[in-house]
Amino acid sequence: MSADELETALEALRTAREAVDGEAADRLETAVDRVETALEAGRTLDHGALARITRTLEELAEEADDDAAAALADAKAAVSAYREGVPGA
Repeated sequence: MSADELETALEALRTAREAVDGEAADRLETAVDRVETALEAGRTLDHGALARITRTLEELAEEADDDAAAALADAKAAVSAYREGVPGA
C-alpha cells in the first residue's frame, strides 16, 4: 500500500468519471472526493470504503457503454491493486 498506488487509483477514478455522465458521474464524484481527501490528509482508506468504491464501479459498469465500461474496469483494477496492500480484512 502506498500513496503512489492511491494516486494511481485516483487518476483512474477521475478518468472513469469523465467517461460517464448524469447520476453515474455524481456517484463517481463521491468516490473521487473520498480518495482526494485521504491523499491530502496522508491517510489510507479502509477495506469498507474501498469495497464501496469497487461496488459502485461494478454497478456503473453494468449499464455503461464499451468505452465507459473500460474506464470503469481500469478504475476498479487500480482500486483493487491499492486495496491488496491495505492491512486487515
